Amino acid sequence: MPIIEELDEEGNVLNEEEDNEEENDEEGKRRWREKLAAMEEEEKARVAKQFAMAEEQRVAGNKLLSEADYEGACKHYDQALKDLQLVGNEPDNRARAEQCNMALHSNMALAKLKLNQFEEVKHHAGLALADPSGSVEAQRELQKLRADLRTHERDLAKKQKETWGQVFGGRTVVEGEEDAPLEGPPAMVRACKNSDKHLIVSAESASVSDGKGSTLLSAVDMQLREGWCIGVVGGSIASRTALGRLFAGEMQVSAGNVVVHPKPPKPGRGKQVEPIDRTYLAAGAVLLLALLAATEFTEGVPRIQVWIMRVVASVFLLLIRMAWKFTTEAKAPLTVNVAFATADSAVLKALRSKDKVEDLLGSLLARQLPAAERRERVVALLAAAGFQGTGEAGGSPAKFIEAGLTFGQLPQEQQRLVQILRCIAMRPEVIVCDGALEGLDVDCQARILRMLKRMKQECKTSILCMSSDLEQVCYVADSLAVLSSTGELCEKGPTQELLQTPRHEETSAAIATVLDRTGQKTVGGAIQARCKELLGNADLDGPWIPPIYK
Repeated sequence: MPIIEELDEEGNVLNEEEDNEEENDEEGKRRWREKLAAMEEEEKARVAKQFAMAEEQRVAGNKLLSEADYEGACKHYDQALKDLQLVGNEPDNRARAEQCNMALHSNMALAKLKLNQFEEVKHHAGLALADPSGSVEAQRELQKLRADLRTHERDLAKKQKETWGQVFGGRTVVEGEEDAPLEGPPAMVRACKNSDKHLIVSAESASVSDGKGSTLLSAVDMQLREGWCIGVVGGSIASRTALGRLFAGEMQVSAGNVVVHPKPPKPGRGKQVEPIDRTYLAAGAVLLLALLAATEFTEGVPRIQVWIMRVVASVFLLLIRMAWKFTTEAKAPLTVNVAFATADSAVLKALRSKDKVEDLLGSLLARQLPAAERRERVVALLAAAGFQGTGEAGGSPAKFIEAGLTFGQLPQEQQRLVQILRCIAMRPEVIVCDGALEGLDVDCQARILRMLKRMKQECKTSILCMSSDLEQVCYVADSLAVLSSTGELCEKGPTQELLQTPRHEETSAAIATVLDRTGQKTVGGAIQARCKELLGNADLDGPWIPPIYK
């Protein structure tokens, strides 16, 4: 049967089925393009989420790194690296991921260096250096890090050869034990020539925990002596604060003891009399009272003898009453007067804004001072510390005091300065400075350090100065103590001896950080230079030291 085909005007065969197929193909392509676009949007959202998760981990790691929690920082950096592995192979995403990887490997190398994991340091530093997308400045920093690591390893190898098989960095080289776990280096304690100074309070193997299972201090031994300053650097902020609160009596030990030592009697006052036991006095008083009661029932005894017995008994009762205060019962515990200067904003909030600056300082001076002399002492204190009040031009401490300046009118920096001066005005036996100078300008920091040094020399005040600024601490400290990130005492000894010949890696790292930052060969800096400029300053040499009345 012949097939009848319909032709168009040009003679082409018309086929309706083919037209329908073409229409179906176009619809399919459109749907496929829409599906591809949706998949691309979904992929972009997933990649953006991966970058956001990696950035969140990086920020958390940087925060822990600044708080000296190097283990925690490494965990966050490692998770960030894993998140970046899932961003796909799209060129722009890979380029961005490589830049992030370089920063993470660089920070990881710094954290591993603090943890003394040198193989890990080389691994991560090598990965960061191998990244071609890194900036020139970052490449230079990593090259410097690698050079410092090589120098450190050479020093360790040299010390191993010179010692009896043990490196001060904590590794012992024994044949067949290369894979043995490394133990932390022992604490290096050097003798200080201060045994002739009175021991005020001491921490004996004191450990402190935060109540959540974390250890802030671990078996710390430290002695605060009269007229001596101990500087504490290293460790975390929480560890240093715990040490200060421990000596201030604001925190209890979880192990060990904090002992307050009584001051020995002054020479030339004869032999010290031992206190009388109150039990004997009480027994004597009972017998005398019984004797007095018996005189009321005497018969046949001359009245004169009865009255003599009464008078004698009364005299003995009076003597017992006078001796009562020398008894040993209910003896008050030994305490020490400690002033705690800190940068904690909660301390500033505890002071009332409406209180006058004059009253805040003057109320802590000796009560025997006349009002005029009290004001002069307050003005002298403020002038010595470089008090600027509200910052008005032409203002002076005397004018601010006369105008009745209140605590609430001061900017926060000057409020913190007043809080430090309150601790000085108390003239305590011990001053604990826990990062108290942070946030003050260089001039105020130098002035406070000069004032603390004078208090130590003239008032025999014991000072515990803790800060993350090694240059600041070294100016006033007679001896230096270095804490580890776990709250252990790494090294302790005379300040200059530790600076010149550090034996523990934590001490070496702290010194190296300062030298790299300042570019100098010795620990000095702007603060110590300003302290030297203030030698002979009339305000600092003036009569600002709080008087003491006995």
